[in-house]
Amino acid sequence: MKLKEFSVDFDCNGMTPFFQVHQDNRVRFDIDALNMANLKLIINDIFNKDKQINAIVVSEYIVNNKRKSAKTRIGQVIHLKNWKEHVVLEEGTSDGIVYSTIGSLNPTDVYNYCLSVKKGLTRAYIAFHSNEYLLYVSSDVIDIISSNATNISKLKDRYNDFYDRYYEGNAHIYG
Repeated sequence: MKLKEFSVDFDCNGMTPFFQVHQDNRVRFDIDALNMANLKLIINDIFNKDKQINAIVVSEYIVNNKRKSAKTRIGQVIHLKNWKEHVVLEEGTSDGIVYSTIGSLNPTDVYNYCLSVKKGLTRAYIAFHSNEYLLYVSSDVIDIISSNATNISKLKDRYNDFYDRYYEGNAHIYG
């Protein structure tokens, strides 16, 4: 699925959003290096209470026209509301992926989900986004993307001691 506001293709079979944007538009945090207080600060910084927060997640796989749950367990962490499905079929086949969008989330929902991933309790191909930021979380990293490079620069300054610099200076590593 194309997320136009961030110029990324949210595709569980492709590159993660982090590698689809220029280094000036992204920042990465090692999930194990963040303590709970810093995680909460970062999430509240990018998703303040005034912003509408949505999520996009792979909820099912379609194989031979049969749906199979991705077993995200997201409903155990976040109260699901405003759930919409978007079916993406591979060309010429009956296979595909069901991406679900979840609306009307809040920073606590994002924090609780990231914390459950950090603890190893849940894992899904998921991203949370507002009109300014996209936060992708996996078992290893939390990536934050913004179309506005100034937003990312401020985050890198504010969280200078915490962010992962492994891909800094590698401007050619994006699609």
